[in-house]
Parts: sequence; C-alpha cells; structure tokens
Amino acid sequence: MNLAWGISEANENYLRRAHAVCPVTAVQNRYSMMARHYETLFSVLEELGIGFVAFAPMANGFLTGQYGKDTVFDPKYDYRSGMPQFTPEAVDTNQELLTMLGEAAKEHQATPAQISLAWMLGKKPWIVPIPGTRKLERLGENAGAAKIHLSAQEVGELDNLLDQIPMSEVFGGSKIIKQVNRVYTFGFKLANKGELLFISSYC
Repeated sequence: MNLAWGISEANENYLRRAHAVCPVTAVQNRYSMMARHYETLFSVLEELGIGFVAFAPMANGFLTGQYGKDTVFDPKYDYRSGMPQFTPEAVDTNQELLTMLGEAAKEHQATPAQISLAWMLGKKPWIVPIPGTRKLERLGENAGAAKIHLSAQEVGELDNLLDQIPMSEVFGGSKIIKQVNRVYTFGFKLANKGELLFISSYC
C-alpha cells in the first residue's frame, strides 16, 4: 500500500523541514476569504508539488450569510460562541463583505457559500476545500460549488475587493491563534485510493 502524509497549520520553515525528511503530499491549513495569511505559502507549495487542503473555508459558516447580529450560539455546545467574526460588532464591520458575496451569488445564480468555495477552487487546481456540515442539504449546496466557474479575471477582482474592504478579526487569523508545543497526529484514508494519510499539526 502506498502511503502519503501531510501536515497541518504549517508555515514555510516547518514545511520545508518536514518535506526534507519525507516528501509531504498535502498541507491542511485554515483558509477562507477572511483568513488569507497562508497565501504566502502558495509559491512554496507549487515549487514542491504539494496540495493544499483548506479547512474552515467559509470562516466557520460566517461566509454563508446565514448568521446575523441576533444569532446566539450556546457556549456549552457550539464553539462559535467565542469566535470574533460572529459578534454583533463584527457583523456590522463585515457587511460590505457579505454584500459583495450576495451580489456575486446573484450574478451566478448561486449562494454566498458556493461563491466563497468557487473562489477558492478557481485560485489553484491543487486547493481542496473541506467545508463541514451536519445537514444533507448543506452538503449538496457545498458540492454544487464545483459546478460554478469563476474566471481568472473574476477571481482576481474578488481578490482586489478582499484586499480593500474592511473586515473584522476572524477565528484562526494570525492575531487569534497562538501555537503551543503539543503535536496531534491523526490519519484517514484518501478517497478511492485506500492510501493512509497522516496529518500532524501544532494545536
């Protein structure tokens, strides 16, 4: 059986060190329209031929546009209760972002969630977003993003807008998460290949 492995929440230095020991297949990092700090890693991934698995690609659901100032998460069961993008002040700050997504969604007969995923899929062929959901209808909606084609020009225009419009802090952004010296490793089988992928990350 051929084995492949990857690392999570890796920066360039850690990635190069790991890749020198054993070629890395994929890096799994947080990435969304609100958390783009890992784009600095893209040139290194292309250089080394490594894929990018984007988790929390909709900023933990915020980019779906389904949550407003009156949304309340139970802190006992939903960790989004402590995420900065869901505060009433953040919702106000992010209105321009949500409006932009809504307009793009209307133009493409899609949903804001699908546009946020299609934007990501249109950036690089080796980026694979992994949105999470507990609802079958959301699973179908997320999968539908693969049918939405954004041209390179449209992706570039969205990038330019994202560079300019105001945004709140977002969970997992460079100002929020600090690494500690604990390493967690887990594995799963790659779809349709039966290959075991181990991902090790600092959490």
